[in-house]
Amino acid sequence: MRKKDGIVIWPAYIDSTLSRSEGRRIPKNLAAPTVTVSILAKAAEASAMEYKIEQSKLYPRTWISGNSGYIVVKGTSHPKKRLLLMLAKSVRKIVAQRESATKESKKKSKKRRK
Repeated sequence: MRKKDGIVIWPAYIDSTLSRSEGRRIPKNLAAPTVTVSILAKAAEASAMEYKIEQSKLYPRTWISGNSGYIVVKGTSHPKKRLLLMLAKSVRKIVAQRESATKESKKKSKKRRK
């Protein structure tokens, strides 16, 4: 979807837990699990993109599940597919950092119990 002020990016486009028919638009090996709007915003910020968050909207294919929001990337000359691949790279880094932080906190809590 393309709005007048930019390109709309839904989290489902980059979510590896979804199939292509459910809305994923990039290859599964480049996608990340459980992508949210806040993660997309961090990835856009890390890629030095100008963006705007629309939090109250529901993705049309999965409107009943309750995952809401999308970002609108402004001022880019890249096609949407290339933009998705650039965001996916940043999203994977953010998700990897989040998962390593949770593993570290679990290790620390196990050491305290013993």
